[in-house]
Amino acid sequence: MSTNIEIVSNHIDLEELTRFRYDIYVRSMQKEVVGADHESGRITDELDAISKNLVIKKNNGILGALRLTYADELTSLPERFAEYQEMFCFKPFLESKSGRICFTSRLMISPELRGSTVLWRLFSKAFQTAMSDGVTFDFCAAPPHMAQLYSQLGYRRYKSNILYESFGYDIPMVQVLRDEQHLEKCGSPFLKTLKESLSGKICQEVAWFLENFTDALQTYDLQSLDYSHALDQTFQLALECTGETIFAGLTKDEVEELRINTYPLKFESGDHIIQKEDYREEMFIIEQGSVSVRQDREDTDAIILGRGQIFGEIGLLTATGRTADVIALEDGLIHVLSRQTAMRLIKTKPKLMATVLLNIGCILAGRMIGTYDNLKQYKANG
Repeated sequence: MSTNIEIVSNHIDLEELTRFRYDIYVRSMQKEVVGADHESGRITDELDAISKNLVIKKNNGILGALRLTYADELTSLPERFAEYQEMFCFKPFLESKSGRICFTSRLMISPELRGSTVLWRLFSKAFQTAMSDGVTFDFCAAPPHMAQLYSQLGYRRYKSNILYESFGYDIPMVQVLRDEQHLEKCGSPFLKTLKESLSGKICQEVAWFLENFTDALQTYDLQSLDYSHALDQTFQLALECTGETIFAGLTKDEVEELRINTYPLKFESGDHIIQKEDYREEMFIIEQGSVSVRQDREDTDAIILGRGQIFGEIGLLTATGRTADVIALEDGLIHVLSRQTAMRLIKTKPKLMATVLLNIGCILAGRMIGTYDNLKQYKANG
């Protein structure tokens, strides 16, 4: 049976949506989420009553969801309005009086539909809905492994990262819905819908955004910067790395392929990039800066990782909870490789991924030997 994308508002559908959220967040991702009722197996959220909830339905069951919340409706909940303002710093966007603002959240999809085109249909329905409702700016908080997908849709980074509630380290992003030039540049699937809607219309909010956020985009939105320069930086990183590294044995073309399939992410000193036991599935390659890896055990010291080294590889390989906290010691730059991208590359670029996975195995083996030696030394010292 085919899948349908619907906006739901009746009590029965919303009840099912709260159970679907519980299945994904608690049973599947093992998260402690605000609003979770373990007895009824539901996650309730007061924003549902003022938002538009889009769902993927198949056989009358919900298999995916996404929520649009509008800033003018959010004012009815002052505490939540303040929370979102702190998260996204959207006050200048409101003051520009250039249209409605909305927030995309609660994106989730059943494992059986992951990798299918239905996710793009869900996003397209949300884009069309926002356009029809007069939205000019849409915000989201993307986990690192989803940032590349959002950037392909047309979202851009414009501020520093956040540690949000129980969901971990997230990346605030904004989409200027009617920025035709940017959507065309990033190959957004929304471009056709936008062109049909604009019909040559000039959109003042696009010029306002570029005028007021140029510096922020140059600082944070690395996807939109000069690709050849960024690639040269990655080549230089690969050349500098020696011994057991992620780049060992890769040709120049393979380094470029790996670079294309990662998302460049700036971080700042003090950023809590990984929380212990957090359920995330991406690996990070450090290009600039350094991080501290802490396991909160008396018999182990913090490990400092820097340029050319990786962290988060256990989550990439096993899709299980994180084994340590990772905190940035200084400002820097990392490349994010998601598990979904890695699985796709195994099929499309098997030679590249065979080398990458072998390199990860060698790095893990080296770290295990180091940990064993440290434990022996710790026991010897009493």
